[in-house]
Amino acid sequence: MDENELIELSDEIIESLTQLVLGKTPGFLSNSIFKKLATHPNFNEIKKCYSEFINSFNGAYKDATELKKLSDFRYKIVELYQST
Repeated sequence: MDENELIELSDEIIESLTQLVLGKTPGFLSNSIFKKLATHPNFNEIKKCYSEFINSFNGAYKDATELKKLSDFRYKIVELYQST
């Protein structure tokens, strides 16, 4: 998986999680991640990882260390999603 694929997949996971949190339900034309996320075996771990990342985020990426945290977060949620 290259960097662009990682970013796209992690974005889809985050968007799907956000939609679920906002009370939206997947429909017939929804993407597969949105349809499967709520019943995914690692759903709770994905939520935990996301909330920990949000809580540690201070509003901007000011240096390479903070950008690395973003990359690590993306890798982690993709890894959790793909490990079933």
